[in-house]
Amino acid sequence: MKKVIKRISLIVLLLVVVLAIAFFFWARSAYEPTKEALTYMENSNENELTFGSTDADKGIIFYQGGKVEEEAYAYLAQELAEKGYFVVIPRLTLNLAILDGDKATGIIDRYSTIDNWYIGGHSLGGAVASSFAVEHPDRIQGLFFLAAYPIEDMSHLEMPTLTIYGEEDGVATLSDQKEKESLLSSQAVIHIIEGGNHANYGMYGEQKGDTPGSLTSEQQIDETVQTISTWIEKEQK
Repeated sequence: MKKVIKRISLIVLLLVVVLAIAFFFWARSAYEPTKEALTYMENSNENELTFGSTDADKGIIFYQGGKVEEEAYAYLAQELAEKGYFVVIPRLTLNLAILDGDKATGIIDRYSTIDNWYIGGHSLGGAVASSFAVEHPDRIQGLFFLAAYPIEDMSHLEMPTLTIYGEEDGVATLSDQKEKESLLSSQAVIHIIEGGNHANYGMYGEQKGDTPGSLTSEQQIDETVQTISTWIEKEQK
């Protein structure tokens, strides 16, 4: 009997090791930024990418989409910085926000001169950002989703939220997103980008399962940036 138990334990251990290795290599196959995206890079270090000035009175923390390298969002971040925000994109383990959901804490502490922080993200990044916002409502002024929705029910909260959908999103489809609207806070604003898809919030090329959309990534990001900026400034009044 002991031999059988030992053999089963060994098999289970081997399966765990195999699955861990498979997960590691799956996560390592990330979507890389395009050459154009890299032209918008500003400051970077081992912890994060930063855009804009720390003299800004409002900061934005952005969590990347699952398996998308953070540099792919350089244009989005740079354009937000042009609107007067200090923007931080943390480097996440294996490009997965779910593994580093509390990274925003260190950012807020590190840049303590900024009083008003907003957090958001793309796809998986947006979902994980929602968990941080729910757990730290005293540190966040608002939350935004790009092709994403909350992990948990926020309908009882008054936290300002902005949700941006792409009309032609093939990954987080419009119908799926609308089904999740009941999870949003009581202060929710929703914006639909006509012709927008899933991948074009960043610059990393096509994404598996997505549709081409009828906008360029630059066009979709420009509308996204304007929508976020308008929402923030309205909330600050």
